[in-house]
Amino acid sequence: MLIKNILLIVFTSNIIFPCAVCYGNPESPMAKGMNMGVLTLVCFIGFVLCVIAYSIISIFNKSKNINT
Repeated sequence: MLIKNILLIVFTSNIIFPCAVCYGNPESPMAKGMNMGVLTLVCFIGFVLCVIAYSIISIFNKSKNINT
């Protein structure tokens, strides 16, 4: 039963998950909105990673100053 479901998903994935970029007009408002959503998420994740890196560097520098 599990293999049947996996095969069904594999062979019908192009019918189940079409998007405007792959199967339609790439200049449609839906495609533009999806691209802006992806860009927003990438920027948010990049900002969070930069804050984490800054925190790690700041803690490293503070601990180095305490030890000397």
